Amino acid sequence: MKEIILLFLCFFLGIAGAWTLIRLGEQIGMTDLPNERSSHNKKVCKGGGIGLLFAIMIASFFLKIAHFLWLPALGISLASLWGGDRYKLTVTQRLFVHFGCGIYFLLFLSETIKIGGGFYLLSIPLALLFIVGTSNFYNFMDGIDGIAGITGLIGFLLLANYGIRIHAAPNYITFCVCICASCIGFLFFNFPRAKVFLGDVGSILIGFVFSCLTIVLANSAMDFLIMAGFIFPFYIDEISTMVIRIKDRESLIIAHRRHLYQLLVNEMETPHWLVSVGYGIFQAIVGLSLMTVKPLGVSAIFSTYCIYSMLFIVISLLVRSKAHAYK
Repeated sequence: MKEIILLFLCFFLGIAGAWTLIRLGEQIGMTDLPNERSSHNKKVCKGGGIGLLFAIMIASFFLKIAHFLWLPALGISLASLWGGDRYKLTVTQRLFVHFGCGIYFLLFLSETIKIGGGFYLLSIPLALLFIVGTSNFYNFMDGIDGIAGITGLIGFLLLANYGIRIHAAPNYITFCVCICASCIGFLFFNFPRAKVFLGDVGSILIGFVFSCLTIVLANSAMDFLIMAGFIFPFYIDEISTMVIRIKDRESLIIAHRRHLYQLLVNEMETPHWLVSVGYGIFQAIVGLSLMTVKPLGVSAIFSTYCIYSMLFIVISLLVRSKAHAYK
C-alpha cells in the first residue's frame, strides 16, 4: 500500500513540476526561445523536469536509496538548473560538475561495484565515462515533443523488469517504477504537443540516474551490457551523429540539429509525436531483444547490437540523403 501511495505521489510531482513551470517559467526566465537550431517554432517553457527531481528525492527517502546515488543526482540536477536552464555555465564548468558527481557515486559505491571484477581499476574510468556520456547524451536528445519523457518511461520500465529477472533489491526496482510514474505525469504537458520541456534539470538528471542504476543493478558485465541498451536509440543517434560531425570537421560543442530525430522533424516534416513514438517502439524492441538473447551468451548480445546498429545507420543514411536533396 505504501508503494502505491508513493507511485501516485511521484506521478503528481511529475505533473506539478511541469504545470508550475508553464505558469511561472516566463516570469523567472525559464523559456526556450526558438532559433535556427531549434526544432520548435514558438517559445516553450523549460525546467519542467524539476518535478522529476522532487519525485526522485522523495522516492529515495522512502525507499532508503543509498546516498551515493541520490546526493550526486541532486547536485548534478541543481547545477544543471542553475547553469543550463537559468544561466549558462561553460562546457568546461559543466563537465567539471558532471565528472565530480560521477566520481562521488563511484567512490562510495566502490565496496559493492561488480563491473570489472579483477579489473576494478580499469572499470572505474570506463564507468565514469559511461555516466558522464549518458547524462550528456540524454540532454542532447531532448529536442522534440515527448522524446525524452517517453524514453525515460520505457527505459526505467525495462530496468525494473530486468531487475525483477535478476532478483535485484526490491527498493531499487520500486525506485525505477517511481521514476516511470513521474515521467508519465510530465508527459501530460509534453506530449503530443509540448507546453514545457524537461530542461537540463530533468534531462541530465534522467541520464545520470539511468546510468548509475545500470551500474548498481548489474550482477555481471553481461547484465551491464543488456541494461545499457535500454536507451539504445539515444546512444546510436548521438554516436553516429558525432561521427558524421567529426568527419565534416565540425566542432562538437556547437549546437546543431543533425541528429536523425531532428532531420525527421525539420527536413522531412514528420510530426514530433510520431518520431518520439517511433523511437520509443524501437527502444522497447531493442531492450526486449537483449533480454531474450541473454541465455545465448555475450556473442548473441553483441550480434543483437550490431544488427540494430546497422539497421539504424541504414535508415539514417537514407533520411540524410533525402534531407540533403530537399535543401
